[in-house]
Amino acid sequence: MFELAFTFIAFFTSMLTAIIGLGGGLLLIALMPGFLPTAVIIPIHSVVQLASNASRAAFAWRAIRWEYFTAFAIGSIIGGLIATQFIRLINIEYISLFIGLFILMNVWTPKIFEWLGRLKGEFFTIGILQTGLGMIGGATGPLGQASLMRRDLSKDEIVTTTALFMSFTHITKLFAFAILGVNLLVWWKLMFGMVVGVILGSWAGTKVRTKVNDAIFKQVLSVLLTILAIRMIYAVVF
Repeated sequence: MFELAFTFIAFFTSMLTAIIGLGGGLLLIALMPGFLPTAVIIPIHSVVQLASNASRAAFAWRAIRWEYFTAFAIGSIIGGLIATQFIRLINIEYISLFIGLFILMNVWTPKIFEWLGRLKGEFFTIGILQTGLGMIGGATGPLGQASLMRRDLSKDEIVTTTALFMSFTHITKLFAFAILGVNLLVWWKLMFGMVVGVILGSWAGTKVRTKVNDAIFKQVLSVLLTILAIRMIYAVVF
């Protein structure tokens, strides 16, 4: 029942991201603490989100803007290598606190991401930060998405290019976790079900993307994410 429940959760969070371009990864990682050991939350989330983002990019691959990818990929590799040097210094009991704070920052202080996007060599810089911070906070897709949204791109181009960025981020993170000796084989049933769920969610969300009111979805999602983030922070602090 545990694996089945998270398969359905993975489906709906992936479908949500495929429809509006963000939020599913944050929502998924906000639901995981309390059900999984803290040390495996971000690695398992990376496996599942790799499947979600790669499938979302594949289902609408013609819309990908490849010209932004090279600088991002180089930065992502550097960010992953840097993060492996510091993650051992962090008490894993506090990872849920980092995740909760990161979610609140995404929801209520989006100007931070806009400022990051104005840095020179922005996609190289975002690659470093998105992967480096992702090793600690988990869901960092809004970093790259904020920069793409300031360009004259269509909704499909933003969603699919962000998905490509995040796919590479999660590949880099998984290599980094492998270097750190993280073993996820014991969780293969859970990951298999969630991977199937997110791929089906990407397919369904891609089909209905043009038919959903973005404003309503984003309002509901902001409230839900805030409640979940406060719950995570409260559990660690109190």
